[in-house]
Amino acid sequence: MSQEQHSGLLLLGVGGGGCRLAASVLAAYGGRMRALGVDTDALSNKQASEGGLTCLLLGGARLAGHGTGGDAIKGRLAAQDDMQNLAPHLQGVRTVVVVACLGAGTGGGATPEIIKCLHDMGIATMCFALLPFAFEGDARRKAAERALPMLEENADSLVPVNLDDLFGSCGDEPLEASLSRAEAALASGITLLWRLLTRPGFIQLDPERLHGLVVRGGNARLGCASAQGAERAAQVAAALRASRLLRSGDALSKAGALLVGVLAGSDLRLAELGEIMGKLKGFCPGDCHVEMGTVLDAQYEGRLEVVVLAFESWVSSLPVEVKKDAPP
Repeated sequence: MSQEQHSGLLLLGVGGGGCRLAASVLAAYGGRMRALGVDTDALSNKQASEGGLTCLLLGGARLAGHGTGGDAIKGRLAAQDDMQNLAPHLQGVRTVVVVACLGAGTGGGATPEIIKCLHDMGIATMCFALLPFAFEGDARRKAAERALPMLEENADSLVPVNLDDLFGSCGDEPLEASLSRAEAALASGITLLWRLLTRPGFIQLDPERLHGLVVRGGNARLGCASAQGAERAAQVAAALRASRLLRSGDALSKAGALLVGVLAGSDLRLAELGEIMGKLKGFCPGDCHVEMGTVLDAQYEGRLEVVVLAFESWVSSLPVEVKKDAPP
């Protein structure tokens, strides 16, 4: 069994934006990863396929590959029409990592329906839901806000990512450079789950622990920071505390559980791990459950990158369902 199959993870991009980001994550990972895209727009599917992502068309008989025109109901119906086409890609999958852009028809309509179906199949889901820019207008923002409760109802872990916050660190860079930097930050957070399992370093996180985090995680916030030089450990910790994605430390101060991934080259020092974890734990409540792992990879030589998922709705244990008339 290959490493990507052993991990039990599948990356699923939904809608045009979700497929584009999934293709970007696949390219950033640079290795074999089980990944799939689904969209109602045949042209968008073609573009994502050219980026190396396997794509399926949703609602072909209903929409003829022309998309939903921003209609979330059409997106939901398209997912209901063709959900069975995902079945061959779900063999051996325990956890699906979904990435979708909310505010339009396929991302906002199909994503809740797909996550509900996966939940009913007993497959755990972590959904990275991207919320539109403020300049995109009230209509798209309100459409995204309507989709969030539907995602929260069935997703085991929901990670809302506000695009204004994701691009907040890009300053006055040209648009192309800003897109590359923002997509790289998001890809770091998503690929962390794969890297911790398939490219472990000094401290490994096994698939069962990761699965348990997803199942019990609830709502979460993503943060990412990198630094170079002698003070890089202190710098990444300070950057994470100030991160807009982590609500300037508020997400850390309220976290029930924390997943920390430290990505570095062979120059990673034990003292740096101790400093990073000590500072992050100091930002969190005393009873915060912490899981961490390291990834040692030559591409990080000379720099240190830390990715954090702060779970705000963490439950320490799941309720056990007792069947009626079952023996004690």
